[in-house]
Amino acid sequence: MRAWSAVLLLLLTFAGTAPGKVPETVFAVPALTSTPLNPKTLSAAEKGGIITEEVTFHSETDGPRSVDIFAYFSYPKGARQLPAFIWNQGGLAQATPYWTEFGARRGYAALCIDFPLPGYRSTGAYPITSGLELGDDPRQAPIYHGAVALLKAVSYLQSRPEVDGERIGMAGSSWGGFYTTLMVGLDPRLRAGACLFGCGGLHLGNSWWDGQGPDARRSPAFRERWRTTLDPAWRLPNTKTPIAWFTGTNDSFFWLPALMNSYSRAAGPKHLSLLPNWNHALTAPLDEQVFAWLDVQLKGKPGFLEVSPVTVSRQGRPRARWTFAGPRRAVAAELLLSCGDAGNWSGRYWKTLRADLRDQACTADLPASAVPYYVSGTVLDADGFRYSTPVLRVDPAALGLCEPGVLPNYDGCSEWGGFEEDQIPYIKRHGLPVPALSPDAREGKESALLPAGTTTLPPVLGMTGWKHHFSCFVKADRPLELMLRLGGRFDGRPVLEEKSFRVGTGWTEIGLDFSPPAALAGGFQVTVIVPPGASVRLDEAHYRPVTTGHP
Repeated sequence: MRAWSAVLLLLLTFAGTAPGKVPETVFAVPALTSTPLNPKTLSAAEKGGIITEEVTFHSETDGPRSVDIFAYFSYPKGARQLPAFIWNQGGLAQATPYWTEFGARRGYAALCIDFPLPGYRSTGAYPITSGLELGDDPRQAPIYHGAVALLKAVSYLQSRPEVDGERIGMAGSSWGGFYTTLMVGLDPRLRAGACLFGCGGLHLGNSWWDGQGPDARRSPAFRERWRTTLDPAWRLPNTKTPIAWFTGTNDSFFWLPALMNSYSRAAGPKHLSLLPNWNHALTAPLDEQVFAWLDVQLKGKPGFLEVSPVTVSRQGRPRARWTFAGPRRAVAAELLLSCGDAGNWSGRYWKTLRADLRDQACTADLPASAVPYYVSGTVLDADGFRYSTPVLRVDPAALGLCEPGVLPNYDGCSEWGGFEEDQIPYIKRHGLPVPALSPDAREGKESALLPAGTTTLPPVLGMTGWKHHFSCFVKADRPLELMLRLGGRFDGRPVLEEKSFRVGTGWTEIGLDFSPPAALAGGFQVTVIVPPGASVRLDEAHYRPVTTGHP
């Protein structure tokens, strides 16, 4: 219980202490970057005016081991003094020329390395992605050696005539975003960072340590030692390098308190894009915005909008307010709202409320609620780019908005529950199987066609510690009995509700109550079990809180 209380106290504090310059006790950057580079070009090929080379360079000498890094390097043919960026693969997957050639087509020189992981073309064989390990000496932790490899990757780019050494950036996804955040604070030669999903502030909670609930092995003392040694956000107050984060509100690996801590510690220009209810995936406009940020910082393209923190006005009806400024044309504003206090970061639902946009200010009425909630303001521009404020906790009781038994109404299946054309990208971009679709729909144009056997529906989001009701419409090709099952784990504890339903050849509504317990980490799945030799159409899936009213 004591460990849980300490972790909860950390989680309730998004920003942590006020940023101030911090000492460097782990990375001797001048010494690490002064070792011989020993660069080699293994091969070179041209395709469509883009040159792609396979290269190696020396990273470090670790005891008896010489650690040498393999990478792809791409640039437009004949290039000289171009801006450049290093791309860090999601999951630190082996390097491919996909992103380097993508960068070259945008007018960059781009590099993507094999991190020194076991079985990779780089040597070293450090188990970097096995977890967030610290050990007795941070300089022996696997994560340390990945950072050294990236220090030398910047040195490699500076050695190339195709690259302007004063215009080097870094971007990456997931583990790649983790390292991008770390390197922006560590390497003064970088001029920009763009992070998809990954961040620092991980002492405040993450899936590796807390995915089954608070881990007693990660004591407050351990978390503090991590925070001041290898955590990517620790060094951000030491640099004015522009950095941006692009992520879903409920990323399952890098939780929202960690992201907010990273954002708050960045001392230079910074940007935040929060996509409601998207986990570890982004829409196409946000994918583009990642590289538009690099264009602003490394090519001098028109800047992004800048938004102020969201505040709550108590004059008259309580309203959220934030402002914006910048050269891009704003076309809409939204307030994102998620019910419930700290916790359940990967399973929360974020409701989108329309906001008024006028004279570079945005306002939205705050709803009544029996529980606290979190809000974030968003401005959208003409390109579909998102500009988000840091998250703010709102206490309805303090604003005279507390109504017992009431939550702001929401639908935790709203991203996919109708299986319509505009909802399918959500399923695809999360890497989930898209069910067969049928034009026989209860509402709209399409429904899901479920075959015999067990089908797991896409993720359902909502508040924990509150009773909800899942419902959907189904029809079968012949009368049958099917099973509806809602089950998952909350802080490692299993929870299951299931019920059988008789279904005929006409549309029938079925449903099941579900009360997910309050938890730091949790989630559940909805499965439908169809008997052999049959098929079922499913449409209009909804997951809503059970309340005494709907404000």
